[in-house]
Parts: sequence; C-alpha cells; structure tokens
Amino acid sequence: MINNLDKKFILSSFLFLFSICVYSQNKEDSLKSKVKDLDHLVITGQYSLQSVDKSIYQVEVISQQDIRNRAASTVADILSYNLNFTETTSSKSGDSQASLFGLDNQYYKVLIDNVPLVSDNGLGRSVDLSKINLDNVEQIEIVRGSMGVDYGSNTLTGLINIITKKRSSSKWKISGYVQEETVGKEYDWKEQGRHIQSLNVSHNISDKWSVTLGANRNDFKGYLGDLNGKRAITDRGYEWLPKEQLNLNGLVNYRSKKFNAFYKFQYLNEMVNLYRSNILYAPLSENGLYTYSSQDRDYKTDRWLNHLFLNATLFNQIDYKGDFSYQKQERNYRDYTYDIGNRKVFGSKAPYSKYASTDVWYNRGTFSRLINSDIANLQIGYEFSFVEGYRSSGSNAIGGSDTGYGFDDNLKKHMDNYDVFITSELFGQSAFSIKPGFRASFNTQFENLYSYSLAMKYELSKNSIIRAEVASSNRTPNYDELYTYFVDSNHNVQGNKDLSPEKGYSTSIHWNQKLTTKGDFKGELDLSTLYTSLTDKIELLAINLLPLEYKYINVDKYKNWGFMFGSRFAYKNVNLNLGASYIGISRSMADKVNGIEKAVPNNDFRYTFQLNSNLNYRIKKWGTTLSLYYKYHGKETGYVLNNISDTYSLGRQSDFSLLDASIRKSLFKDAIELTIGARNIFDVKKVKNTLSNTGAHQESASSINLFYGRSYFAKLGFNINI
Repeated sequence: MINNLDKKFILSSFLFLFSICVYSQNKEDSLKSKVKDLDHLVITGQYSLQSVDKSIYQVEVISQQDIRNRAASTVADILSYNLNFTETTSSKSGDSQASLFGLDNQYYKVLIDNVPLVSDNGLGRSVDLSKINLDNVEQIEIVRGSMGVDYGSNTLTGLINIITKKRSSSKWKISGYVQEETVGKEYDWKEQGRHIQSLNVSHNISDKWSVTLGANRNDFKGYLGDLNGKRAITDRGYEWLPKEQLNLNGLVNYRSKKFNAFYKFQYLNEMVNLYRSNILYAPLSENGLYTYSSQDRDYKTDRWLNHLFLNATLFNQIDYKGDFSYQKQERNYRDYTYDIGNRKVFGSKAPYSKYASTDVWYNRGTFSRLINSDIANLQIGYEFSFVEGYRSSGSNAIGGSDTGYGFDDNLKKHMDNYDVFITSELFGQSAFSIKPGFRASFNTQFENLYSYSLAMKYELSKNSIIRAEVASSNRTPNYDELYTYFVDSNHNVQGNKDLSPEKGYSTSIHWNQKLTTKGDFKGELDLSTLYTSLTDKIELLAINLLPLEYKYINVDKYKNWGFMFGSRFAYKNVNLNLGASYIGISRSMADKVNGIEKAVPNNDFRYTFQLNSNLNYRIKKWGTTLSLYYKYHGKETGYVLNNISDTYSLGRQSDFSLLDASIRKSLFKDAIELTIGARNIFDVKKVKNTLSNTGAHQESASSINLFYGRSYFAKLGFNINI
C-alpha cells in the first residue's frame, strides 16, 4: 500500500521528469524583457513577464530604489507606509501581523517568486512580514482584490509577491552593509537598539550559469518603554520583546535560449526572549540563599524553503512554467530559571519543546500558449499542496497561555489541496482585452471549492487605461479554529471540526491616466474603487454563559468598499508620490447564546481615511538622494462584541501620523553607500484603541502598542563589481 509520502514523491517526481524530458526551445531568455522605456516589469498574474501597462491586473510595485531609500530590512518595514496595511506586534510572543482592508493576514497571501510562503497555518497566509528579509529582493508586487483563480484560497483582499534577484550585472559582485538603529531613545552597542549586518556574493560562472550566496543578521534588542528589562525586580520585562534573526539564502541559476531554471534555498532562524514580570523570592537550591528569580522562556523559529523553478517550451509552442517546493517551519520553546539577584541563568536551560510545525510539499504548473493565435491565449494550470500541521498538547498551561495554542493531545493533521484552473486572454494585442478564469479546489478536509474571475482592460487612448475585475476567493479554517481544545478551571475554548470555509468575492474598477509633456515633466494618476463581500466569517464567540464556554463558529458577514487614489510625478531630479484611500467596513453578526440570538446594533459602513506620500530629490553631482515618507491613518470605528458581558459596543481607534526622513549618499562610483535618517519623527507609540475583539476572560484594551517612538539609523553599505 502506498502511503502519503510515497504519493507525494511519485507525483512530484513524475511532473519534474515530464517537464525535463519534453522541453524544446524557450522563447523567453530569462525574466528580462526587450520592452523599453517602461518603469516596471511585473510577474504576478501574468502568462509571461509584462510591463505594468500591459498587465490586465492593477499591480503596485515597490522598487529596489524604494527599499534602499528607506533602509528597510524586512517586508514589514517597507509596508508600514502602504495604504490600508496596519501592523501590530504581540507583546507575549514577539510575532507581528499586518491587516489589509480591516481583515487580518489570513485573507491575503504572501509569495516569494510566485510560491506561497510556509507559515503556522499552511501556505501563504498568516505570514509574519517581520520574518521576511529584504536582502536580494528585486521588487515587491502587490495586487489588491481577490486572486482566487490564479493563486487559490485565502486571497480575498489580495496578495504580496516578493521577486528576488536572479543574476548580477558583473562577473563577480560582493555587497553588504552594517546598520545601526536606535529603538526609540534606547541604544548602546550591546544591550539596546537594533544591529544589522549583511553580506551577499554573486558570481556569473558563464553566460548560462550563475550562483548567489547571502547572509543577514538582524539583532533587535527589544524596547523597554515603561518597563525595566530582565534584571529588574519591579516592572520587569519589555514592551517589545528582544528578537534576533539569522537569514541565509542561496541561488543557482541556469539560463539559455532553450531552457531556464533556478534552484533557491532560504533559511530563517529567529530567537525571541520572553522575560516575565512574575517574580519569586525564594532559595533556588537546597540550602541556598534567598534570591529573586523568574521563570523565563525562549521562542525559536526555524524555517526552511527549497524552490526549483523550470521554464520550457513544449512541442515548439506550449510554454510550461513549473514550481516545485519543499518548505518547513518549526516553532519551539524552552523554559529556564533566571537568577535576577546574580544576573545569570540558574543551572542550565531545558531542551527545546516543539509546540507547532508545518511541513509542505508544493507543486504549481501552468501551460500557456495552448492556442496558436494572435488574438487568444489559453492557460491551464494545476496546484498541489500537501500540508502537515502539528500542534503540541494543551496540558502545558504555560505553553498554551503564552503561545496561544491549546490542544487536548499532540495533534498532527493533513490539509491537502488538489487544484486545477483555466484562464484565457482574448484580444491581448488590441485596445480591449478580457481574461475569464475558473478554479476547482479539492481539499481533504472540506467540501469542494470553486472560484471564478473576469478581468478586463480597455485602452481609452495611448495614455489612458481602464481595468475592471470581479473575482471570488475562499478562506479555509486554520488549525486553531478547527482543533483548539483549551479547557481547565479558568478556560473553556473549543475549536469546531464542522466549520465551513468562508466564501467571498471582490469587484474593482481602476482608471490610469498618464500625463506627458515635451519637457522634463512626467505624471501619472490612478483612481480605483473596490468592493469586497465575505460570508460565513469565523468568530470565537460565547456559546454558553453558565458555565462560560467559547467556540469558533461561522456567523459573521463582512463587507468593505471605497476609493483609492494614487499619483506619481517626476520633474528633473524630483519624484513625488501621493495617495489616499477612503474605505468603509460593514459587519453583521448573529450571535446565539443559550438559544437567544443577538445581532450587531448597526451594520452601516464605517469609514476610514488614509493618506500617504513620499518625496525624493536627487542631487546628481553629489550622488545624494533626499527622501521623505509620510502616512496619515484616520480614526477607525466599529462595533465590538465583549465576550464577557455578551454585549456590543462602539469601539474606536484614534488617528495618527507617521513621518520618516533619510539621506542616501553614494561614494567612489557607487562602491560605498551611506544612508542616515529618522523613523517615526512624530514619536508615535501607543494609540487609543477599543476596537479589538475581547477574547475569553479578557477585558477590552484601551490602547495598542503600534510603534516604539522616534528612532534614528545609520547604514553603511558597499558594492564591489569585478
């Protein structure tokens, strides 16, 4: 009898050998294009590399220059100023998440080179953006709105596709940097601040072969705020936990006129230190002296990513692209006693215990140009994912409390997906083009799911384009929602194995207008309207008041709609971007407690205004770029269910503004680069907030830690081309 692992191996091997054996001439000579005078080329949702203008989807691009000007080291750093992204960080685990359009990170996917990234809850969703390093990144592509046909479930609000560099422009390239940063006002060389080091080496072995190796260390020493650190007896701990990340990456790339392939690996090791505020005054050993001590914890995350990409032409016409990936993320913790009086670990730290892991085998393939026609293109694709998730037993009450996991047994479950999809591009060479699509998804845990999409683009003139799309996507329940069982004398929180996937769709219209003159001025305007609807949204609600019990159930309806405006202007050495959004959110929820149905008092749309802008001025003769980045996040309001009193109230989050500034200076023909600047110049820290849903046995919070105040940074980089 063939087991699951054998099936995965046989299936992946067959598809791999098939793609190798039948390839012939490839008409694309790498991911570069011969199209000239274009700002950006994009991959996301395309049959082949396209300019932004030619893309049937509205794609936003964050360029490598944007990353360098910001001195950003993680994806969370760069997206913090993006419209409708809001990031929060847990003070208990050090993990962070970013919401989009009011929905958390389970509703958009994060991909690296078109492959979803592993996370605690599967593939692509619930990804911690602060765990993704920006070294060796070419650009970041963002699509807002459902992409369920092209990229499967959990893409209702959009996706983020991180495109990495594949080849350097010189035979040898050695680059790296060191970056020092304050954390608010806190900084020293050893125990405060943020310290980053990076090194990358690329070598073009020949015209066909190239290799790249890189390493990055990001040491965040934590933020004390109103607390006093690990050696204190009163107000012990950190408002933002210390976190150290080590990232390693490697790439082998092959490119010829007949065939293109690369193999890439990435490894992340992250260590987060939790210093508890509970202090014990007692002897630490028999016949020992009395001393102050605490039971502290280390969290360790290891993530491995292996990715093989193949691009070939079959039967002299059909374009095949295949992605094969094995990924694993493992989360561990260890407890130890910290002797505060003697300022050292007492005894030795316990061995690590695993509390969560995800193993993934993934394969995605597309066959394009199935029709030999100038006015039509047909693509058939498949996507297989074999996901094994593990959660530790809830018998460890401390582990359950701190990690957020609680289960009645050590749990290992499969959530495998077998998807097929078909799309077509019609009249792609004319002013009008249309792309219908359909996906069928067969899941081992849930009912069969189906997604559809219809995208259109019409060139009103040479400089004016209008795009429209309607598409659906689903969100499948995660491990916590299905299998949580955290029951003791104080808690009764249960998952629900009978949950149904959430179902949603989105519609959007985008208008793009270029402003051109005969002089040095260039401009571009974007105006978009978006609408999203979601049913059967999963919530943790009280199902019984005496005794108090909670359970995940399909109960909520969620809608958002609004407008987004973007503009880009360039005049000689000045670049100005200005964007704004006005997005409304509506929720309606019927909560049944003890057989009595209760509904949200008012499900009208409640609107939030956001504004962002960045200004870059380049002094060419000095090799210097001056940059300013601004974001305004307006007041948010919404009805929130208090699980303790079982009543609804109107929650609010105050508005706030962010401002960053930097100066980037190149020396010795770009061999040396110095960047200095300030983040969060307005010194924003805690924001008044009563919008968060209260969990089991939790009172509503009155504020939320979004930032740690004004900080300053200096980055010194080098580039050696041989």
